[in-house]
Amino acid sequence: MKNKSIQKIIEEFLPQLGIAYEKVEFLEGDLGVVFNIFSEESKLLIGTGGANLLALNHIIKRMVEREEGEAHPPFMVDVNGYQSQHNKELGERARVLAERVKTFSSEVEMEPMSPYERMVVHSALAGDSGVETESAGRGRDRHVVIRPKIENI
Repeated sequence: MKNKSIQKIIEEFLPQLGIAYEKVEFLEGDLGVVFNIFSEESKLLIGTGGANLLALNHIIKRMVEREEGEAHPPFMVDVNGYQSQHNKELGERARVLAERVKTFSSEVEMEPMSPYERMVVHSALAGDSGVETESAGRGRDRHVVIRPKIENI
């Protein structure tokens, strides 16, 4: 499905929720296409800790799959850049922890996070040859462990 088609689905869905918006833009990002909704009602769309935004992403992705099947490019729905800023901060926090891991040669466990947030952390540290990452735990306690990379001699 083309980006314009996904944008149209979002633009048609928001009024059904009773949400006023200024525009929906899309751009290519490191992790796929980002559809950014600009709205003064961002608090409603984002929710506490991004819970509503997570649900909105899920609903939009199901709607796209219903239209086109599962053969669509990876994409994310954002509101006023909230998710992009959160991802940037999460990547920065992971890099700071990676430096701590390398300095003290000791692993660090991050707080539990969503599968998407874990993927952001893994991606942020993928190019760091001094550390390796692994997801650990079960269910809501699943988190990322950052540990020093042990070189094979």
